[in-house]
Amino acid sequence: MECSPRFSWVMAQATRIEVPAKLAARFEENHGDFLEGLGGLSFSSTVAADGKLLVWVEPRDLEAALTGLAALGACGLSTFEEKSTDWVAESAALRRAVLVDRYLFDPHDADLATAPPPGVRRLFLPAVRAFGTGSHESTRLAVRLLLSEDLRRARVLDAGCGTGTLAFVAALEGARHVVAFDVDPHAAFATREQARANGIPRFCAFAGPIQALRDEARFDVIVANMIHEEIGPLLPALRVRLAPEGKLLCSGQLVERREEWEGLLSKGGFRQLRSLTENEWFGSAWISSNG
Repeated sequence: MECSPRFSWVMAQATRIEVPAKLAARFEENHGDFLEGLGGLSFSSTVAADGKLLVWVEPRDLEAALTGLAALGACGLSTFEEKSTDWVAESAALRRAVLVDRYLFDPHDADLATAPPPGVRRLFLPAVRAFGTGSHESTRLAVRLLLSEDLRRARVLDAGCGTGTLAFVAALEGARHVVAFDVDPHAAFATREQARANGIPRFCAFAGPIQALRDEARFDVIVANMIHEEIGPLLPALRVRLAPEGKLLCSGQLVERREEWEGLLSKGGFRQLRSLTENEWFGSAWISSNG
């Protein structure tokens, strides 16, 4: 069967092609993967609740995609422009300011900014492509762990800093010096930008692994908001970086894996001091077992 592809050229971020459910199912049953007709084109796809096959391609690839599908017998397919959407901005619009003790973490600025209560410091933390803006339980737990320490004149390391929230709190609580790092350059750059926007003192950030620190660098407090699998391999390096009687504050662990996590820390040379929980997450404070 021969047919000519029917399409409309659109200037949009993506164009959606809809393959009717019966056609997609019939082809899959008789011939295999319908999307083989797209050849080497870049695309994404899913099956809708009504069984339709939805395929997204770049507008410049639309004609080639329809030609390839038509060669397999898919004629007269419907196409739709997809509105270009800034998903980061959309996410920010849905988020709300979060109050944690004496800090208000606000994703909005200007007219949408939330006025903090008396005695509360507001931090502007916009929605960026980095974790740790206060909207997640694990970040709030890490903040509470920090606030339970006397950070005046302390040297603090924020390992896996995300947007830098924990580093900012440490600096504002009077830390002598705060270092933040993340292996994700976007996170480190976001931290640096937000530090300037919030006027954070005695602070520096870098992109790279913990091994990038000077050999002699030691910290009184290390805080890390990471999941079990991320922080586990770093424990030996973090322990080496602790000053005598230094504290390791961890968050991002699941309550259901608490026993496993505590066993890992104990075997790694740490002794637990206290812990906090919120919903399915828990955070804990540790000291080197010989500290």
